[in-house]
Amino acid sequence: MMQRLLMSLLMMVLSLPVMVQAITVEVTGRASIVGAVSYARQQALEDAMRQASLRAGAQVSSMQLMDKGVIEQDRVRVQSMASLRNVEVLWETQHEGVYQVAIRADVSPQSMCPDSTQRYRKAIAVAGFGLAEPMQASIGQLQNVERALPRVLVNSLNNRGALHALDATQISVYQNPRRAPSTETAQQRLTTSVALATQLGAQYVVSGVVRDLAMVGDSYPYRAQPTGWRDRLGIPQARDRQFVLDVFVHDGLSGALLFQRSYATQGRWTPARQETVAFASPQFWQTPYGEQVRGTLSTVIDDIDEVLRCQPFMARIVKAQGRRLHIEASAGAGIRPGDTFKVYRTGTFYNLDLDPRTELTDMATEVTIRQVQPQFVIAEMDLPAEHLSIQRDDMVIAW
Repeated sequence: MMQRLLMSLLMMVLSLPVMVQAITVEVTGRASIVGAVSYARQQALEDAMRQASLRAGAQVSSMQLMDKGVIEQDRVRVQSMASLRNVEVLWETQHEGVYQVAIRADVSPQSMCPDSTQRYRKAIAVAGFGLAEPMQASIGQLQNVERALPRVLVNSLNNRGALHALDATQISVYQNPRRAPSTETAQQRLTTSVALATQLGAQYVVSGVVRDLAMVGDSYPYRAQPTGWRDRLGIPQARDRQFVLDVFVHDGLSGALLFQRSYATQGRWTPARQETVAFASPQFWQTPYGEQVRGTLSTVIDDIDEVLRCQPFMARIVKAQGRRLHIEASAGAGIRPGDTFKVYRTGTFYNLDLDPRTELTDMATEVTIRQVQPQFVIAEMDLPAEHLSIQRDDMVIAW
């Protein structure tokens, strides 16, 4: 009796960059002329468009079917993860039975959850950012970067409307920014993020570290005193300056690290060495360096918005009595009377290494929002909370 065994099912993402803006590519598609030339042209055009879409990323799946140790079937599937716009035919020709079409197109990678209809604004706490080399900020007096930078993120995220960013820039989650995020537990959890999220009623915590503000090629990038006759006379010397930033997003329920990325750029620093500029000041943004930093922060905001947009909306139950639940969610989240949420019980289980993991158990019940207060909402359920053992710190979720 023949037994088929599925030996491997491999899903991996190849060359999947995190991009927000489209890139312009030029590719050439080819097809053999068999029959009508118009059909070959269409095939060549489709080949060119397929190549262009693969430039922004592809998902490759591989499956092997074996029978008694012999591979009977080996399938490989390549699926594009991008969309094309502004397709322009540059030229087309026929040569030795092959039709060729060259195109130019704008390629945009598809978002991670393009079909998501979840409309609630998730609350995120943006903490103060650390400064790995404080002396580097002395040039231009950029020491305020630890609070000014995350405030730029707070304002920009709130302006977009998809997230409700809470200003927690006065709180630092890393005692030693140079080691962040290695100060987490072995399970890549940041316990301070859980405390901060609970305190502010946030679902996620955004933090970061400014790694480098050094002047390019300066042996002493942190030295603010004059180093030459131009500096002594107060004459500005334009030089390139580094900007390296690490950004982290932690889950406020478990403290788990959800997102981590490093960003780097550099730009021309035109103010005099001893001139006071301050980070995010109007004078700062007018410098070529400030323009580069602004572009980098725009990418950071895009990435945070994209990552958290795909996550479910979750809110903590702070009181359960009878059929009424008090839920910690502000009116700014967009919740309205009549909305329904699923109820999940929170718990902890331990893996084989006895490491704790946060577990959510579906209680197979829904609650209906009855009242929306500025800082919390009130919901009702069909059965008393005691009947399902629903209690404080359980969660309601909208997927």
